[in-house]
Amino acid sequence: MKEYPYEKKVWGSILEDKAKIKRKSPFLYFKDEVFSYEEMNERANKMANGYRSMGVKKGDRVASMMPNCPEFIFHWFGLAKLGAVDTPLNTSYKGDLLRHGITNAGARILLVHEDFLDRIKFIEDELPTLEKLVVFSPLSKKIETKFKFEVIPFERVGENSADFSSSEEIKPSDHFIIVYTSGTTGPSKGVVLSHNALYCYTTDAIKMLGYDENDIMFSCLPLYHANIRIFTILVALINETAFAMSERYSARKFWDEIRKYNATAFCFLGGMSTFILNQPPRDDDADNPVRHIWGGPVSVDAARALEERFKAKVYCGFFGMTEASGITFIDWGEMEKLKTAGKWKEVLSMGRENKDLYEVKLVDSNDREVPPGENGEIICRPARPFSMITEYINMPEKTLEVFKNLWFHTGDMAKKDENGYFYFVDRKKDYMRRRGENVSSFEVEKVINSHPKIYDSAAIGIKSEVGEDEIMIVVKLQGGKSLVYEDLMGWCEQRMAYFMIPRYVRVIEDDFPRTPTGRIEKYKLRMEGITSGTWDREEAGYEIKR
Repeated sequence: MKEYPYEKKVWGSILEDKAKIKRKSPFLYFKDEVFSYEEMNERANKMANGYRSMGVKKGDRVASMMPNCPEFIFHWFGLAKLGAVDTPLNTSYKGDLLRHGITNAGARILLVHEDFLDRIKFIEDELPTLEKLVVFSPLSKKIETKFKFEVIPFERVGENSADFSSSEEIKPSDHFIIVYTSGTTGPSKGVVLSHNALYCYTTDAIKMLGYDENDIMFSCLPLYHANIRIFTILVALINETAFAMSERYSARKFWDEIRKYNATAFCFLGGMSTFILNQPPRDDDADNPVRHIWGGPVSVDAARALEERFKAKVYCGFFGMTEASGITFIDWGEMEKLKTAGKWKEVLSMGRENKDLYEVKLVDSNDREVPPGENGEIICRPARPFSMITEYINMPEKTLEVFKNLWFHTGDMAKKDENGYFYFVDRKKDYMRRRGENVSSFEVEKVINSHPKIYDSAAIGIKSEVGEDEIMIVVKLQGGKSLVYEDLMGWCEQRMAYFMIPRYVRVIEDDFPRTPTGRIEKYKLRMEGITSGTWDREEAGYEIKR
């Protein structure tokens, strides 16, 4: 791995440098297309010139709402060359969630796939900062919908010169990307990450995972997530190797895609390991090129089952989040020793304090450090400049809150053993996790409470069979009102992402259990769980439209 001096840790320049080194070597595999390092750099240059002609300059935020496709990556690196900031939005966003992402970032331009134009039309009068839509239409269809914004075809932005020179000095401390992470007690927060932060995240991942120039990373995770951008795309770029990207996750097609691209490594999140294992066994399960499966959380039994069935090593040994990646980890050499010794507990732990990047503690509610073996919240502070979150965009009070006592508070609970290995306990924050997505109870309740028949609501997580959450909404109706469950689902489908829509609906007659200050005591609702009167949309056969 080539190590860049601090002042060179800017991603537009890194891509330029790697294109000179690797030239015609493959960088991206997508469907039946292959893009070389040179072609990736040229496409990024064209996008940079196109955006510059539209008035985009250093520091500007450009929102994006795109499915997985090479054009999304051209866009990202094109903005990096200008020193502008990509702000990817979850493709399931609708209504308030979508409006907030665009306006909170102050985006003047939105790159959007044609499939999502109806969602923009629905809220166009609520987007005061937006001026231009760059519309990606794979078949170059004419856009029939009329907007108050200027509409520019994507191909017009990307048809510019492939020669680019920056007129701005781009520094490692400059903003590179804004990733929205689910709010728990308020609207979603835009995590601002610098060029240097993602450089630190990426190079630490390579050290931990032991990748070399022969590896081909594979990912089916969406490009609006930080995971694929850091642990697949940027890792491949720094490592001077290739990566393969799928349109979306499919448990049935997963291993066929792995074989197609001859991929040697992939990262899984949440319930993906369960979904993979639940696929019917095939005679060729072990006939695959993968040597390295990394992710979590995963149980020892599941990890052993994956290794036995697919003949690839499974690792965890890592803890991070969008705001601060690699807080704890195990480097490759130690991981291999633990594997050889059969120390599964440590291999599947969160790893140990990453002293090169952070100082890490477990603390109680008063920020006092707890001793080994006791549960505490994980807090950290950086050992290197600009190596984690810079701020929550346009939310100074939230930025100050999370850096209480000059330590970043993760909101996650863990315990540490005598040898320094950390083990996850629970989430302190009041959010749920469904099918790999973090879901804010605040955002769910906001939509539910806007329904004319509902007086108040509480969203809670119900543990599912795949180890994550199913969402239950407990509602109290307005006086004299009755509720048709299917109508509530339709209300939700228009206003929230599909993965946020509750599976269970429970109507209560009396008021919620509350604290003296009026807060709903959700832990009591969780203890009650699924009651006899709870409606289950899956059992009722109600299908959510994505």
